[in-house]
Amino acid sequence: MEVFDDVHFVRLRCRVRRTKYLAADDDGHGVCLSSQRGAHNTVWAVQHMEGAVEGAEGGPFVLLRGAYGRYLFATDVQANTGPGHGVQASQQPRPHPNTPRCMLWQAIRREPSFIIRNAGGRYLRANGKYLRWRTAATVAGDDGSAMMQWDVQAVPLRLDRPTLIDPPPQLMRRRRRPPTEEDVSRQIRYIRAGVDGDIDETGWRTVRISTNSLMQLRLTLANLLGQNRSALHTTLCVRAGAYADLSPLLIDLPIGNDRLDIVVITHGTPVDNSLLYPNVNARN
Repeated sequence: MEVFDDVHFVRLRCRVRRTKYLAADDDGHGVCLSSQRGAHNTVWAVQHMEGAVEGAEGGPFVLLRGAYGRYLFATDVQANTGPGHGVQASQQPRPHPNTPRCMLWQAIRREPSFIIRNAGGRYLRANGKYLRWRTAATVAGDDGSAMMQWDVQAVPLRLDRPTLIDPPPQLMRRRRRPPTEEDVSRQIRYIRAGVDGDIDETGWRTVRISTNSLMQLRLTLANLLGQNRSALHTTLCVRAGAYADLSPLLIDLPIGNDRLDIVVITHGTPVDNSLLYPNVNARN
């Protein structure tokens, strides 16, 4: 699985539908195929797992973390598209120290590309080979279809931190109507991290917002934390579960009402300097 060695971010491009990339859907739960290569939603952070995994064959394995901080996961819910034995792929938090096998992935060489297999023995699959309007990504129990072949593209790091004046490159889905306040109203649980990233688990506070705007969330939290003049000097990270890595939130919040846990990082601190950002505009 050397394709993931020394790599921090990747895109997974469908070998058959060559303009389609695996993407974290903007509802924060689903996984889809998207032609929007420059969107953060098509980039997955690679998180290496150390040591053996109980009950899993093969290895080593990685976790693939999406733009909303949640991890690529194979559910037990039967998929509506693809083969009858396929299940839905989703984005899931990591609330427990024992990582489920359906969240662990490895790349297996199948010339000229790779198949992406989880520790439960199922394979990531694109859909829509013939019905091109289908953009679902599923997980199936056999590896015989060409729709299970993926190009693993390393995404280089940015040399600087994204600024607030940069337009957020995010997935743009066609909707019958724009989302309403009811569609995006949610509770935000927030805390300011220590300089080394330490979090006092007893210090979380909550606020309810009625927007999915990242900028509005920044301003709201800056006001609550007494940092009105330094809203531009913090990074908001989402933590999707107590055992999830911090993910800088670089795009608007997902559509939906799920609670989000936000960790506020002050610029210039050691934990801030350790954060990594993908260069979504790099041509590789």
